[in-house]
Amino acid sequence: MKRRKRGIESLKRRYGIMFVAPWVLGIVLFVIIPIFTTFIYSISNVVIGPAGPEAHIVGFSHYYSYLVKNATFVDQLVASLTSIFTSLPIIISLSLILALILNQEFKGRMLMRGIFFLPVIISSGVVMSVLNGGTATDISSTLSAGTSSVYSQSLNFTEILARLNLPTEANELMQNYLADTFNLIWSCGVQTLLFIAGLQTIPDQLYEVGKVEGATAWESFWFITIPMLSRVLLLVLFYTMVELFVENSVFVNKILEDMRWHNIYDTTSARLWMYFAGVGIVIGIVMLLYKKLVLKRVG
Repeated sequence: MKRRKRGIESLKRRYGIMFVAPWVLGIVLFVIIPIFTTFIYSISNVVIGPAGPEAHIVGFSHYYSYLVKNATFVDQLVASLTSIFTSLPIIISLSLILALILNQEFKGRMLMRGIFFLPVIISSGVVMSVLNGGTATDISSTLSAGTSSVYSQSLNFTEILARLNLPTEANELMQNYLADTFNLIWSCGVQTLLFIAGLQTIPDQLYEVGKVEGATAWESFWFITIPMLSRVLLLVLFYTMVELFVENSVFVNKILEDMRWHNIYDTTSARLWMYFAGVGIVIGIVMLLYKKLVLKRVG
């Protein structure tokens, strides 16, 4: 019996390795090797030869050039990294509020959930290109420019704010905030669905016990809902940060445009490495705030 059991365990192990092997191979070929290649490009002068890109290592001169000699790059880098501290709280809060509303029992609940998920489909590159009046040849430019703000352009905030007779500086500031808020609302679809899925896993008995103990709705939210959503909240945080830092980043899209269409591999790789180093620092700060503000409250 022991030999038979060992044989079954060995067979399960081999099956497990067979299933994992394609994933490991894909990670090596399409993640690890490209990452290593971009680092080599970032410390080299790359020339396009007959056999493809040829790298001639020159050290960290590209990093020094952008960080020390190019003040514009540093300002753009800081602005792109710090913008998440205004966008992330709005997206998380709004998504959670929408999820709490859509998780209630009312007629047409499934229809409303579908409506709130429509922005995820509409904001795709192909659909936005069609909405912009573009053709199939314009799709690549739409993708490189990020999600378009057609939905914000449909409302003319300039005319609305002009009627308030505000100073020019305040008018421009309010216009930017309104446009950004409208765009952030548009990008809450996936986060709302994740929160709804998390809310549906919370047992109703917990809220019933809270009512018996005299807890208010606000106390139930902070001491039942938030602790039970801590794992989902962490998932939503990471998903939103990746979306903001990569998919919707004008800074990254401009670098990728130089790499794809202008065949510039050395300086673009250096800029991307500096950007993602900054992204790692910002993610560390966000995780520290999450630990102090959420996990300690849960504990």
